Amino acid sequence: MTSLLRSVLSIFSGKVAGIIIGFVFTPILVRIISQPQYGVYASVFAAYSIVTLISKGGLFDATRKMVSEYIGDKDTISSIVSTSLCLSVFYALIVSSIAIIITWTGIIPDIYIPYVWILAGLVLFRNIFAIIRGTLYGLQHESIGEILKVSQRIVYSILALLLAYIGYDVFGVFVAYVLSFVVFTGFGLVLLFRYSSYSLPEVADLTSYTHELVSFGGYQLIGGISALLLYKSDILLVEFYEGTTSTALYQSAIIPAEMIWFVPSAIQLAFLQHTASLWSDDEIDKINENIKIGVKYSVLSLALFGVGLFSLAEPFLAIYFGPEYTDSSTVLQLLIIGTIFFGISRVIAPVFQATGLVKQTELITVCALVVNISLNLILIPMYGIIGAGIGTATSYVVMFVGNFLLWIHSPFDLVPKDWVIKLVLVQSLFAVCFFTFVSWSNFPPLISLIVSPPVGLLLFLGMNVMAGFIPAWKIRSAVSQIG
Repeated sequence: MTSLLRSVLSIFSGKVAGIIIGFVFTPILVRIISQPQYGVYASVFAAYSIVTLISKGGLFDATRKMVSEYIGDKDTISSIVSTSLCLSVFYALIVSSIAIIITWTGIIPDIYIPYVWILAGLVLFRNIFAIIRGTLYGLQHESIGEILKVSQRIVYSILALLLAYIGYDVFGVFVAYVLSFVVFTGFGLVLLFRYSSYSLPEVADLTSYTHELVSFGGYQLIGGISALLLYKSDILLVEFYEGTTSTALYQSAIIPAEMIWFVPSAIQLAFLQHTASLWSDDEIDKINENIKIGVKYSVLSLALFGVGLFSLAEPFLAIYFGPEYTDSSTVLQLLIIGTIFFGISRVIAPVFQATGLVKQTELITVCALVVNISLNLILIPMYGIIGAGIGTATSYVVMFVGNFLLWIHSPFDLVPKDWVIKLVLVQSLFAVCFFTFVSWSNFPPLISLIVSPPVGLLLFLGMNVMAGFIPAWKIRSAVSQIG
């Protein structure tokens, strides 16, 4: 098994585990807290995501990229890790101080003040946790990093549901969030010492590595903030214009829409460090081969899960969130269309970032963000959450177009046009057939969710095996292993 495939599978396993945890956690939470409280949870979590991303300063990506470039040089890796940890603590102290000062200004409504104090305590541990995982990724021990992340999610989910159930509601959920990072940051620091030593960095280390970490991390931060705002600013704007109930409905559409890109996300996280290593060895042909494989499996996974969820949007929302959330089914379908384009972008963007095109990729993301916010400011007051879905989906398409144009002017080969046309036509045929089946069958929600997915899987496998995109021997091998 190649190191890239091993990395992708490790991250993929972590993504699947995360989806399963979230899949269990969310429907229980929405039945413990009220719909308006769930709206508060969504808006606060969106704000947390933005602030904690800023506080990390792009150091997760910078650390894993630089560590991967010096695999085998333990002293250099130790210096990089020590410098990254020092920078992460410095960034956290700045953000925490700003958060505390803001609470004294009266800008933030009183209802949100307790959450700001929780945030002030969260950023330090989240920052250090990110450096730990970034180092493990750079050393190509992605499986260890994913185990840490999944373990944190499990502890958070159990503790959050417990605190919400006994009466602490949304506040208890965020207390659990902080505590989970406190526990696993401490555990992660101990674990990290097995793979890389670290200490207070010397002046020479700070001089040698700070500039590159801060510079690369800064560009990643710009793109990261823009990307995060692409799927968080709409939540905040919906809450501002429409209130907490509409925010809860919109959040119920976003969560499943984001689930379908777990395969592209796994490929994205593995591509950066592996492409950086191949680029340093001038292995362009290998990078081209990896891009084609990554695009193929991203499109296949997005077609399977995207078409399935698009066709079953209403019954899924009725069973998973409850009947009161089915009004967001159209929004979910709009977001899925955009998510398919965004998912493909997530595969090719890290290749450009690892090969010196960081500024260009971040500019594309910023442009998509400008489109997103502009459309949401226009459409949400007019059409509510439907307008938010249109604005966000459109911005995802803009990001795809921008990355495709960059691909044309990059040193990498485009995937063959005939191959792309055939791939898209087969997935389109599958979409038409499965959507027609679901529409004509007209089963009750629960029966539809039980019967339709197996039918869709058989259709998907049959069409893609016949077209040659999925080798038949892989299907037989998987069936024999199950048997």
